Amino acid sequence: MASSVVSGRQLEKWEKEREDANRTEIPMPKAARDSFNSMQPNFNALAKFEKKLDRFTQRMEDKDSGVKTEAIVNVMSSTAGAGSGDFHTYRGFRKKENARIADFEAARKEDEARRAWEAEQAEREADVLAKRSKKAAKRARQKEKERERQQAEKRARGEASAAAGGAAAGEEGAGGGGGGGPAP
Repeated sequence: MASSVVSGRQLEKWEKEREDANRTEIPMPKAARDSFNSMQPNFNALAKFEKKLDRFTQRMEDKDSGVKTEAIVNVMSSTAGAGSGDFHTYRGFRKKENARIADFEAARKEDEARRAWEAEQAEREADVLAKRSKKAAKRARQKEKERERQQAEKRARGEASAAAGGAAAGEEGAGGGGGGGPAP
């Protein structure tokens, strides 16, 4: 879990935000889930909320127009002027910050490894498809070649039998048989 250089309250808030982001359904009261009529809008409450929101935005705009200061969370360090207990506090902050950075780095490396694996899988799949299509084309060529060879063989047999039949028919034709085919 990522830790930070902030208070425990802020850490709990961040953890709750992460849980809310991962939540797939919106929590709602049982009465609202059971009955659609309970979902009827309350326009008075809506108008009241809008007024409250307007006051809040006006207050924020007034606040933003003032001098801006940046809060410094870690004011102590291992420098002179720090009290004897401040170094241990500094060390704790530094440890939490380093753990947070290490968590970010681990998540980044994991994401990078996942992307590399997906790219490698896609490349392998493309190679397999290319080989598969190449082999299919080769099989089709071989099949066509075999068909042509069989047809050529058939034609050759037909021509040989026709030639043999024509020679025999010529002899029989003189004798008046006129069969036109090979003799049985």
